[in-house]
Amino acid sequence: MKKSFIFLAVAAIAFMVAACVKPVPVGPDEPDDPTPTPTPGPDVPALYDIAIQLQSEGANFAVEGITVAIADDAGVASYDAITDATGKVTFKLPAGTYAAKATYKTAEDGQRLTFNGANNAIYVSKNGDRSFNLSLNKVVSQQIIIKEVYTTGCPNAAAGANQTYAHDAYIILYNNTELEADASDIIFAGGAPMVAQQKQNYWIDAETLLFQNADWIPSYSGFWWFDSEVKIPAYSQIVVVIWSAIDHTQTVAESVNLSDPSYYWMNNKSVPAFTHQKHAVSESIPTDHYLSGIATNPGSAWIVATNSPGFFIGKMSSEEVTAIANAKDQYDTHCGTSAAMSYPKFPKANVIDAVDIWDKSKEASSKPRFSTDILTGHISITNVLGYTVYRNVDKEATEALEENAGKLVYNYAGGTDDVEGSTDPSGIDAEASIAAGAHIIYSDTNDMAKDYHVRKVASIKK
Repeated sequence: MKKSFIFLAVAAIAFMVAACVKPVPVGPDEPDDPTPTPTPGPDVPALYDIAIQLQSEGANFAVEGITVAIADDAGVASYDAITDATGKVTFKLPAGTYAAKATYKTAEDGQRLTFNGANNAIYVSKNGDRSFNLSLNKVVSQQIIIKEVYTTGCPNAAAGANQTYAHDAYIILYNNTELEADASDIIFAGGAPMVAQQKQNYWIDAETLLFQNADWIPSYSGFWWFDSEVKIPAYSQIVVVIWSAIDHTQTVAESVNLSDPSYYWMNNKSVPAFTHQKHAVSESIPTDHYLSGIATNPGSAWIVATNSPGFFIGKMSSEEVTAIANAKDQYDTHCGTSAAMSYPKFPKANVIDAVDIWDKSKEASSKPRFSTDILTGHISITNVLGYTVYRNVDKEATEALEENAGKLVYNYAGGTDDVEGSTDPSGIDAEASIAAGAHIIYSDTNDMAKDYHVRKVASIKK
């Protein structure tokens, strides 16, 4: 009878592992599992007790109730556990390589704070470490955030089968608060390298980013800034056109109309080197909505990769960023010694927001372009289908606004099945709710995977 029980237990555990069912994490106050532990064998891997301690600013982050999620490097098995009063969780895991992440939100002195971080180097083995740290970066919610990124193009059926179009890129900046925001000193800059899958030397090894603990990040191609005072009202947005501020739908029906006079345009006329034909502007865009810029690397256009865009916005005066661009002897040269492969150093303290978007078909060869104190994670997209990367709604904060009573629209269906599970987890249809008079507060954890999803249709396409 006893042998039969052990055999059934072994079979059940083997099935659990094969089916990737989450095991129950073991905490310090939980009773021992009375179920007999089977002898490890070919079908039952050995399990090891692994402790993960949350930290922030060099000290233990002793907060109870935070969910820590961990997944293997194959993306097959995932588990989660809740921290105890010391900020620690314990897992039982088979040998392998894992990545752990956690997010914690709170409020302090009227500011919304997010503690967010990841540890991608958790190695579980018979004789390896049993304790690991997960460092959380403190993020103060910014007024101005990147709400939407449309850069990967769309089909162009009129030009023939399999033809595409990608001169219609834009970015939406959003004021995520109830106070008017001043965007006059916003700087736009490209992340380095240009594409996420590009071979580069910023990764010293598989787990170590050169500028992780530096006070700067590299910037590619050039900088842009507003030439006039720009204010964004509470819970409102502005559209900034990257290349052609024209009505693209006149020639490509699947594209978008970027000739709205309220839009802003990255004016290539201010950068002599940027002569590419994709830079164009409609007469309907007022000249005081032109941005100025400066090139920092060779090229005929400001490079935001259509197949894997990555860029950031910062807060700095045009004089200060021009000085950075002109200080060639201060450029970082770890990607090469020529001017074409060296990048200006932008101060991390001045970075407001960033996006790291990968080509879905090149996931395996892609690498993050930002240190984790700037941005955690990425989001993948399929190119030239008219998709956008759109920010998720902060459900709790949005529903808490009294003025939203009866105005929020649910059952959001704007995501795409092309990227598995790509939808807004809040279930709130942000654009429909805005049209109904609601105020939206978007998620702002500095984790791309939590903050964004791939949207099937550009939000400005009516």
